[in-house]
Amino acid sequence: MNLRHCLPAGQAEAVLQNFAEGIVITNQGESIQFINERAAGILGVDISCAMGLVIGDVVSHESLLKKIRQIVRAPETWCPGDIPETFNVTVNGQEQYFKVDVAPVFSKEEFTGTVTLFTDITHYKRVDRLKAQFVATISHEFRNPLTSIIMAVELLLDEKQTDSPRDAKLLLQAIREDGQRLKRLVDNLLALSKIEEGRIAMELENVEVSGMVETAIGPLRMQLKEKEITLRQEIPETLPEVYVDATKATWILTNLVGNAIRYTPYNGTITVSALHKYNKVYISVKDSGIGIPSNCHEKIFEKYAQVRSNTNAGGAGLGLAIAKEIVEAHGGRIWVESRLNEGARFTFTLPVKTKEERQNETDTIG
Repeated sequence: MNLRHCLPAGQAEAVLQNFAEGIVITNQGESIQFINERAAGILGVDISCAMGLVIGDVVSHESLLKKIRQIVRAPETWCPGDIPETFNVTVNGQEQYFKVDVAPVFSKEEFTGTVTLFTDITHYKRVDRLKAQFVATISHEFRNPLTSIIMAVELLLDEKQTDSPRDAKLLLQAIREDGQRLKRLVDNLLALSKIEEGRIAMELENVEVSGMVETAIGPLRMQLKEKEITLRQEIPETLPEVYVDATKATWILTNLVGNAIRYTPYNGTITVSALHKYNKVYISVKDSGIGIPSNCHEKIFEKYAQVRSNTNAGGAGLGLAIAKEIVEAHGGRIWVESRLNEGARFTFTLPVKTKEERQNETDTIG
C-alpha cells in the first residue's frame, strides 16, 4: 500500500511527522530525504538543517551506520527477521533507549533508499532493570531466613549445642519468626500476582477505623517494644465508619506501620491519625525515621522499588505497590509527604457512605 496514494497531497508527510517513532528516509546515496521531529530530537539535529545531509553526518552509532550502508550496497541481503539495533542517547538530560529497525525502500521493484525507525524502549529497559533488581532482592530476602532456619535446625540436631530446654526454645522461636517472614513474603508475591491478573476480590462492609487500627498494630506490638518506639493514636471518636474490605484495609495499615517501625530509629515516634472530609476518611501514618527524597515520592509506590537508604531495613519492595492497588480498588488514593532525614507521612483515603446511602440501607433492611 502506498501512503501517498491513500492521502491527499501533503498529508502523508504530516502523518509521518506526527508518528511517535523517529523516522529517517535516505536515498541511494545515503542523503536524508525525510526526517521527522521525533528522529531529529533523538539524533540531536535541527530538522531544517538535516535535509540533504549524509546519514553519517547525523548518526555516530557505528553499528547502525554499518547496517544502513550494508543495505545501500546490497539491499537484496536485507531480511525482515534481522535483529534490530539498540541505541541509547541523552534527550533533554534524560537517558533514553531506542530499538532501531532499518529496511530498504523500493519503488516499482527499484531500490530507492532506506528507512530507519527509532522506537522508544526506555520504559521496557527500566522495567527489565527493576525486574533484575527484584530477583536479586527476593533471592536475598529468601536466603537470609532460610540460612537462619538451617543453622537453627543444625544446632537443635547437635545435642552438645542445645543442652537445655531454654536454648532449644529460643532456637525454635527463631525458626518460627523466620518462617513467618518467609510466609509474609510469599503472601505478598501471591497478592501482587492476583492484582496484576485483575483478580482482586472485594468484600465491602462498614468498619470502625479505631478497631481497624487496633487490629493492624496488634501483631506489631512486640517490634514497637523492642525498639522502644512510642505509638500515638489520634482517631476522633466521632469518625464515621469506612465502607471497605476490612481485611485488605487492615493489611494496608499493618504494612504502613510495619514500614514505619523498620525505618524509625530506637526511641522514635510513630503517629497514626485519621480525619473525615468530603465523604472520605484520611488515614495517616507518620514516623520519625530517615525520610524519603522528594524525587522518589512517586517511585516508591512502583513494584519492586526500594528508595529508602537504610540498607539494613530489608523488604522486597512489594508492600507499597500492593497497598496502592488496594487503595485504588476502593476508589481512594495514597501518597507520601517527606524530606530526607525528617521522617515520612503516608496518607491514604477510604470511602464513607453518605447519609442518603446509609438511610437507604436502613430502609431496605426495615
